[in-house]
Amino acid sequence: MIIEILLIALAIYLICGFVFAIAFVIKGVDKIDEGAHGSTIGFRIIIIPGAIAFWPLLLKKWLNANKENQHD
Repeated sequence: MIIEILLIALAIYLICGFVFAIAFVIKGVDKIDEGAHGSTIGFRIIIIPGAIAFWPLLLKKWLNANKENQHD
């Protein structure tokens, strides 16, 4: 029972991470990392697993970057 709950929670986390990663590699990576401007599709494909794993942290950085851009 506990293992099922943990696996369901992990699946939900990974699904959310996958959805986030698609949006992040298209738009978000340019907002939080100036070095990623004009990066190749290969680079963006390589960062997808990391974006899936660390999506809550990257989402926070992306939102903070948007807030900073609005204040400037």
